[in-house]
Amino acid sequence: MKIFKIMSSLMKKQSASILLSMLMGLLTIVSSIGMLSASSVLISRAALHPDVLDLMVLIVAVRFFSISRGIFRYLERLLSHNATFKLLSQIRRWFFKGFNDSYSENNKEFRTGDIYTRLVNDVDSLKEFYLRGIYPLVTAVLTGILTSIFLSFFSTGLSLIYLLFYIFSGFILPVVLFMANRNLIKEEQNIRKELNLTLIDMLKGITEIYVYSFKDAFLKKYNRLKGSFSAVQRKKNLLLLLGDNIYSFFVALLIAVFMVICTPMVSEGRLSGIYYAMLPLAIIASFEALIPMPNILYRFGEANNAGKSIFSIIQSGSPSVSGKSHAVTRHGLFIKGLCVREPDSERYIIRDFSLDLPYGKKVAIVGISGSGKTTFLKTLEGFMKYHKGNINLDGTDYAGIDIEEIRKNFTYIDQNPYFFNTTVRENLLIADPHIDEEKFKEAVEKAKISEVIDALPEGMDTQLGQQGFRISGGEIQRLAIARALIKSSPIILLDEPTASLDVTLEAEVINSLHEAIGDRSCIWVTHRLVGMDRMNEIILMNNGEVLERGTHLQLLDKKGLYYKLWSIQQGLIEKY
Repeated sequence: MKIFKIMSSLMKKQSASILLSMLMGLLTIVSSIGMLSASSVLISRAALHPDVLDLMVLIVAVRFFSISRGIFRYLERLLSHNATFKLLSQIRRWFFKGFNDSYSENNKEFRTGDIYTRLVNDVDSLKEFYLRGIYPLVTAVLTGILTSIFLSFFSTGLSLIYLLFYIFSGFILPVVLFMANRNLIKEEQNIRKELNLTLIDMLKGITEIYVYSFKDAFLKKYNRLKGSFSAVQRKKNLLLLLGDNIYSFFVALLIAVFMVICTPMVSEGRLSGIYYAMLPLAIIASFEALIPMPNILYRFGEANNAGKSIFSIIQSGSPSVSGKSHAVTRHGLFIKGLCVREPDSERYIIRDFSLDLPYGKKVAIVGISGSGKTTFLKTLEGFMKYHKGNINLDGTDYAGIDIEEIRKNFTYIDQNPYFFNTTVRENLLIADPHIDEEKFKEAVEKAKISEVIDALPEGMDTQLGQQGFRISGGEIQRLAIARALIKSSPIILLDEPTASLDVTLEAEVINSLHEAIGDRSCIWVTHRLVGMDRMNEIILMNNGEVLERGTHLQLLDKKGLYYKLWSIQQGLIEKY
């Protein structure tokens, strides 16, 4: 129920629009009741052939209620949708802030399509919480109260009978239908989720599907899910249709009961004959407020499920990187006893890792794939949570520093950098939009990418395409290095930055990187032992544990695993 507390908190910011829209909605229903009541009385009075002047008040009342109904309906839609879209904007800001601050890559239970579903469908479904949930519920309750008060002026018994039918039709019947539909709703949600995931897999893996002849298998699975989805919806629609018919039956029954009860009242003089038609018509108009009621429980159920779905992502983050704002100045990084483990498992990805990185020190972390190198870098940036140990930046524990403040201190170059579908220049300027042109060109030169850019059709203004498909993997890697050099952060994190380069170009780029890094701190993660003699310390990891550490010469003299790896790689390089 936590999501309802958050929604209530967000709704408070739009309280003026929400209250006004509810008032306009209520006045719309009241105008409908007034219009039908006044018109029925007008027709009944006119049948008695009175003087025209005696009908003027009723004529004006009918005109007033008919015009006001349209005006109030327009204002109600304007205010309610305005409040809804503002609420949606607040929900998105709240969610993305929570996602950005808290989501941890330790949590592997979510597939990409699953996260897409939460980012779009679940967040958007919360906007219906007010418009299709709270608003019609409040309007229905107030309408029932006002109508029963109105009927009590004619007969207390009629008012009580009306309330019984109103409560059953608007509140009890929808609950019964919802309980009958509950299993179907859950089944529908599971099938829709599986359909979304299947479609995303098909779209993202279209090439592999055709290459490995999986098209028929995917189509068969899709058609099976679509058939199951349609079957569930048919069952749901059948129950809803049954509910609509029961609702209509009770409305008709109530009108019949009223007419049966009112007939002797008119004949006995306890009720004026001109009101005989008015009471059933007033009832019909008031029941307009109950039309949205069958869907309210579905909306609340969707909001609750969406809330659970959203919290399952944004609560998977680490509390260890959610501190207060704290400006970092000295940039020393000290790690002691760091442990990171897989979710719902006792297996550690990193175990008892320690590192001292005073400002200006350069450390290489080497080892085969799966040894925990990349996990360590992502933990430093707060994208993965650690379970034991301590990370201290600038003399302050991570828990005391805001996550955004932490990330300002790092420049991270991934082995698979992402580039947006825009120009080369705009992709590079993401790192620092305010950098001067001279420093911008210097960074491009140091990354050995200027000639490649000049050869593009429009140079810096060339559109790279999605994920930079217009240039090669090695050129993408050099662009990523250029982008990193543009950002002037004190600690550089390099995750296999030269993995896509050939041996000759790799040596050139490594030299340029070291020149660009200058006196800044650096953590270089790699399995290729190139340029290790430039590092102040080398840490050899395997299965998340430190096996050897020291300088390049110290590790070679040790004749251990590092020496064996270096000797093998040197032999391959010489052969190349």
